[in-house]
Amino acid sequence: MSQYKTPSKRGSVKKEAPKGRAKAVDLVTGKTVVEYFFDPTLVIDDANKSKKGQNPNDILLNSKHLFVPCKIIKSLKEDGTSNNGSNNSNTGNNKKKNKGKKKRQSMEDASDVNSGPALVKTADGTLYKVKAVHQMAALTAPDDYIGMKDVLHLANVSEASLLHTLRVRYKRDDIYTSAGPILISINPYKLIKKFDGESLYSDDIMMSYRSGDTFTDEEPHLFQAADRAYTHLMDSVHIVPHLEDDDHDVMVDGDAPLGQAPGEPRNQSIIISGESGAGKTEATKYIMKYLARITKKKDVHEGLRSPDGKIASSLEDRVLSSNPLLESFGNAQTLRNDNSSRFGKFIHINFSTDSGAIVGARISNYLLEKTRITTQIDGERNYHIFYQLLAGAGAETLEKLGMDGGASTFRYLGSKTVEKSEKDASDFAETLDCLARIGLATGDQQTVFALAAAVLHLGNVTFEQDEEHVAKVCEDTLPSLQKACELMGLEQEAVTEAILTKNLSINGKTIKKPSTVAMAEDKRDAFAKMTYSCIFLWLVKSINQTLTVAAKNNGETKVGFIGVLDIYGFETFEVNGYEQLLINYCNEKLQRHFNRHLFEVEQNLYSSEGVDWTYITFNDNRPCLELIEGGSGTVGILNTLDDSYAGMGTSAEKDVKFVNQLHKLFGSGTGTKKKDGHKYFVTPKFGNDRQFIIVHYAGEVRYTVDGFVERNMESLTNELKDLGASSTVELAKSVFSCATSDQEVTQKNDTRRSSIRGFSVASQFKLSLQALVEDLERTQPHYIRCIKPNLRKAPNSFAAGDILKQLRYSGMMEAIRIRREGYALREDHQSFYNRFSVLLGPAEIEGEAGIEQLVNVLSKRLNVTDADWQIGHSKIFLRHDLSDKLERLAALRVHTAARTISRFGKFVLHRRLSKLLVAWARFRLVMLKKYKRVRAATKIASFHRSRMEVQRYRADRKSVITVQSLQRRRVAIQRARKIRDPYCDMTYQDIKDLLETEKPKLDEAVNAKDFKKAAKLEAKIDEINKALDEREPMTRKKLEGLIEKCQSSLDDALKRKSYTEAGPLQEELDALIAQRKDLPTQEELKEAVKTAEANLAEAVKNRDFAGAASSQTALDEAKAKYAIAKEAEGADDEGGEAEAEEEKQGVAIDGIESRADLEKEIGKMQADVDDAIAKKDFKGASALQASLDERLKLRVFFPSVEELEEQVSETKKKMDQCISNKDFTGAETLHADLEKIEKLLEAEKAKEAEKPAVATPSSFSVTLIDGETKEFDSRHDLEEAIKETKTKQNDAVAAKEFKKAEAIQTLIESMEKLRTNLPTIDDLKNDIKKKQAEMKKAVEEKRFSDAEALDKEITELETKLSKEKEKAPEPVAPEVLASKSPNVSSGPSLKSAPTVGNRSQTTKPRMSATLVGGAKVPKTPPRGSLVVTAKTPSGRKDASDDVSDTVSVKSFKSRASKVSKGPAKTPSKKLDTMAESRPVSKLRPKKPLISSTDDSVLAITQMLASKRGDASLIVSNEGGLAGIITDTDITRRLVAKNLNAASTSASAVMTPNPTCVSTTDSAIDAMSTMVENHFRHLPVVDEQGGVVGLLDIAKCLNDAISKLEKSQSKTDDSAQVALQQAVMAQGAQGAQAAALHALLGPLMAQAFGNQSAPTLRSLLAGKPGT
Repeated sequence: MSQYKTPSKRGSVKKEAPKGRAKAVDLVTGKTVVEYFFDPTLVIDDANKSKKGQNPNDILLNSKHLFVPCKIIKSLKEDGTSNNGSNNSNTGNNKKKNKGKKKRQSMEDASDVNSGPALVKTADGTLYKVKAVHQMAALTAPDDYIGMKDVLHLANVSEASLLHTLRVRYKRDDIYTSAGPILISINPYKLIKKFDGESLYSDDIMMSYRSGDTFTDEEPHLFQAADRAYTHLMDSVHIVPHLEDDDHDVMVDGDAPLGQAPGEPRNQSIIISGESGAGKTEATKYIMKYLARITKKKDVHEGLRSPDGKIASSLEDRVLSSNPLLESFGNAQTLRNDNSSRFGKFIHINFSTDSGAIVGARISNYLLEKTRITTQIDGERNYHIFYQLLAGAGAETLEKLGMDGGASTFRYLGSKTVEKSEKDASDFAETLDCLARIGLATGDQQTVFALAAAVLHLGNVTFEQDEEHVAKVCEDTLPSLQKACELMGLEQEAVTEAILTKNLSINGKTIKKPSTVAMAEDKRDAFAKMTYSCIFLWLVKSINQTLTVAAKNNGETKVGFIGVLDIYGFETFEVNGYEQLLINYCNEKLQRHFNRHLFEVEQNLYSSEGVDWTYITFNDNRPCLELIEGGSGTVGILNTLDDSYAGMGTSAEKDVKFVNQLHKLFGSGTGTKKKDGHKYFVTPKFGNDRQFIIVHYAGEVRYTVDGFVERNMESLTNELKDLGASSTVELAKSVFSCATSDQEVTQKNDTRRSSIRGFSVASQFKLSLQALVEDLERTQPHYIRCIKPNLRKAPNSFAAGDILKQLRYSGMMEAIRIRREGYALREDHQSFYNRFSVLLGPAEIEGEAGIEQLVNVLSKRLNVTDADWQIGHSKIFLRHDLSDKLERLAALRVHTAARTISRFGKFVLHRRLSKLLVAWARFRLVMLKKYKRVRAATKIASFHRSRMEVQRYRADRKSVITVQSLQRRRVAIQRARKIRDPYCDMTYQDIKDLLETEKPKLDEAVNAKDFKKAAKLEAKIDEINKALDEREPMTRKKLEGLIEKCQSSLDDALKRKSYTEAGPLQEELDALIAQRKDLPTQEELKEAVKTAEANLAEAVKNRDFAGAASSQTALDEAKAKYAIAKEAEGADDEGGEAEAEEEKQGVAIDGIESRADLEKEIGKMQADVDDAIAKKDFKGASALQASLDERLKLRVFFPSVEELEEQVSETKKKMDQCISNKDFTGAETLHADLEKIEKLLEAEKAKEAEKPAVATPSSFSVTLIDGETKEFDSRHDLEEAIKETKTKQNDAVAAKEFKKAEAIQTLIESMEKLRTNLPTIDDLKNDIKKKQAEMKKAVEEKRFSDAEALDKEITELETKLSKEKEKAPEPVAPEVLASKSPNVSSGPSLKSAPTVGNRSQTTKPRMSATLVGGAKVPKTPPRGSLVVTAKTPSGRKDASDDVSDTVSVKSFKSRASKVSKGPAKTPSKKLDTMAESRPVSKLRPKKPLISSTDDSVLAITQMLASKRGDASLIVSNEGGLAGIITDTDITRRLVAKNLNAASTSASAVMTPNPTCVSTTDSAIDAMSTMVENHFRHLPVVDEQGGVVGLLDIAKCLNDAISKLEKSQSKTDDSAQVALQQAVMAQGAQGAQAAALHALLGPLMAQAFGNQSAPTLRSLLAGKPGT
């Protein structure tokens, strides 16, 4: 307790006010009035008796006029009132005598009115009788009235003056007051603004405290304390500390702080203390805001990225965001504070000493009050976050969390209805913003809120007792348990089992013990507390992770920190529990730290320096601290509490055991302190079995021990602790893991704890508090004492008693006293001597001048004693007043010396200036002359430049005028020309079109009898005709007229002998005659056309197709010139008819005038080729085939009827398009072309009609070998006969009857020729469809005669079809047909392979291959592209063309059919062995490269180069296989034609509709197909029809060579077998096969010699053209 009880005036009582005392003047009487601080303990009651029996301290603190200024109204001595309070009564007889005596006595004692009892009046007019005025302290100085900002500057510091100063400043809203290095802060309970409306904590105010080097002119503020700490941190590295310490440095020893190396940053701490509700949390906020504001740079920091990918706030903003976030989860409303911190925190804010910026932060938390989670007293609330959720979260979120019922539905919230406040809603929005700023994703935020809501739902779970007295969950609360488990991601059965049972391990066996209802409720509450505590710990951990930034300490950059301590204040309630004991223990620890630094360190420094000093007594709370935590032989209350957990018994029994042990150890008497016990422990008179009293530094506190032992140990079962690890929510697992990790970390710090008893909460708190004090010991502290002005939390209410009580137990008076009586300033000897030796005279510094001499001289000069300063061993100590005097004297001495030096300097300066003045005057005269010359030159130059600019402007203006005049002239000429000739800007054709437009208008006007309009139109038409004549283009006819006219004029001039006129006329005539070359006549043009046509025919006849092309170009140019001339001059009817007749006749080439003639000749030549081959005249056949090829090329010049009809259709479409586009000239040209084409079409049709009709016989016959004639009337009979004959041929070959086989082959060929006359069912169907389409078209074009003829043909075809269907069997699937062929694989791939027929067949092959990857090959290829013609000379391609433009699709089914025409069987098994070949799949085809038809050739070549391929499959837009493209295609169709590879698509270069081969087909057959068709690659399809590869001819050749090499040791007939196999492979028939045998037989025999195997060249030599 404080030793101050009542203030007393120092010194003896005087009758007059001391000198210098503040005096007030009464405005009414004009007398001087002395004011005193009112002392309630001196008040006399109404019975004129002093109050007795009451504690004076209680009287003092409970008065509302405590230490307010009061003035004496009158003295009470004249009323007989004495100091002891007795009343001297007088009788009526001596009243008159006493009256005279009193009158004389009042005159004598007029000056002694301030010494006895008196009547005083306070400022509000309240009157009090006091028993001794001299015992009240007087207001002695003006400073007592104005409210000094630093109480150390008061003339007389006492409790009264300190309290009054705070009162004066509080009334004018100056809530901050300095007490030297300590800042006193009084909570205003309102928002304070300055006189200009600016907030006390605005940015401008912040920066004003940072702008200057000193704060002498600034009011005390939180920002001042924060800036002081920041400045000291920065200066500890960058600035060498001054040897003179300031007021705020005396709390730390002169040496470096503990743990600080030389040159290292000196860490700072700001310790904020005070009662709950005094404003500690708000002070912490503003200090952190200030530190963040002054260190935040203008450039944007690199923000943290949240898991959502968004940029979080800067580091400074995240540091500030940690405060509101922790307040939401760690603060609550109490009776004394609406925002009370229910935990402690120490915030380390790290700063870079190089840049001064914040580089990280870390938060340490202490003792979260868990009891509040489950229970609260009336008038208090649970933690803020629950109410923020209910007020600020949306309806959807509340429904999801199960909180839509409000606060009344939760037992942990008191089951009371709480109205939603706007403050809670706004705080929730701020909480969300803070969570986002620290980088927490939205989903993680929802998980945190879900865990908080789960705590409330756990509180709603209740239990009941079953028949076996075992607890179970009530049915009506099961939904709450289910919701809580759902939000935490836990299994409901696991949570229920953990709460209702307890696992006991006995001899290695686990036994489950059921819980009672009380035990279940305790476990439920323990689980809820653990869950909420884990949430809070996880938030602190998450905040630290976002605030931790690795310091870039590379040896030059140093990092220091400023610690801000915001911890719960001293608390005392009607019922004080376990949390209040720990909170007050923490405050005792901090008060001990304050006392040590403020008193012990200071006084120890005086002792070490040998300073004569009288020790100041202060309230040392070390014994009280030892009572709580133990020490100096004391066990300690906390250790006793830990020991009380051991043993059997209930929680209540353990609490009684604990309190009895306390009374036994520390006290025995009731209501008094035990003499031999602890003086800070009191045993209460009543309730000592449940209560005990501790005398804290702030007063006595009665503690009730209910639940102490249980709360201290936190008896959570392992089952409840392990539940979090089984959560299905990942974040919940991380949250629950904080419970075990925090305990493990704490246990590592104390290995002395028994494993059986466990680690108590008190022990954890003690260790963390010890660590906090050690951190504070390593820093330079800055203290802020927060004062609570009243208990009602009301603004503008100054409860003096409560404030004085807080000032007393915080030790403020002792701190002020040691600052005033101590030596505030100290400096090293050498530094002091260097600074103040200037005050010594020359005589005084002779000899050995030291610090003692300096002090002695200055002491005599200033008339001071050793009490004002003292010399220590290494430092000199001074008081404030003496230091000020010395500073002023030193400044005056320096100023005097400066003046002396200044006078001498002025003398020297005057002499130098006089010389400079003369030199300057001379220089000035020279410069004036030079200035005049320069000025004149400048003026002349400027005039010259001005004149040049004027001339340039005039020239430019003239040029502009000239250009404008020329332009206006041009416009005027055009307008004049337009006036003279309105049609000057129109061409001849435009005027002609205008004329055609105006003529109908004239006719309309005449018909309408609008003769006025007709006259105008007639005049206009005349003008148009005139203009038309003038613009008529020069033609040969017009030219001849001009020549004739000019010749006539020339002849006339010669007749008149006017030779002057004849000369120009002759020149004009020569010029006109010269123009005849450019304007030939129509006859000349016709002759040129005929000449070009003749040249074309001659070139075609001579097979000079290059010359034919150039002749065709010349013919086109001649026709174009002729058309232009005819259009200009007009052709006569006779010439037109002749031309029409000539066009009708057409151009004859080699006597061929039409397509019909050409086809007739081609057919004849084809027959001649066949006859030559039949006669074995191969040389003649070769020559005939060359002639046939030349005739085939003439088809280009003689289009067929179908091509002409297509041209007619295309021309009509173009003509319609020209008409729609109003291009009548083009339409007219197209119409003429259309007429020509139609004439050619009619002529071609006439030629075809002239062909002799070939009677189609109903049956066809053939002569057999035996001379019989066999007739065939259906295709089915013919095929059966061919099949039977082939069987006979195979038998003949097997019997080596080759002549018979040759005769049979001739018969087979004769029968196969009949296939053309006997179509198949599919051919008949296709012919019927084609004829029906032609008939439909004829009907549409109204050609009914043609339609009738077509109808007859359709009837005949239908008759044949029905007859064929009768004889033909049911159609067989391609798979079956393939399986019946002995030489073709019967795999499923043949189903998708295209079929092959003769030229006479009309059935188109099908293909359904599927590209790997999903692309489909079109099942029906374009018409004609898949048909492979029969092996006839007419169908053979040019041998020089190795890749045709349109590659026919083939399959090996056709190959098999060709092979079957020759001998298929031989007696030798060797032939079968050689005929056998590996399937295609064994050759390992390459993986296909796929491109699109729209891809450019450049892209495909790049792809082939990158993939090292030489061919690519082309897919159409519909996904079908469109073709194949190889390097040969690119060379022939792109490079040879000089096309652009980037703009040319694949469709223009590819080989369309390629042949496909199955994976099961023979490799020899695949090679033969590629050789025959000049292919290098074949697509390979699988059994399902999908394209799986690309076969290369090189692999086929390699396979064939391997086969040949294996046949070296075969039989003697190797040559014959090889020859037979080659003939079969090439499909040679009849005479052709015999010819091959005759030609190759000797060669093969010679090559083989019956010893060596055949080579590939020998096998393929029999094919012509390969």
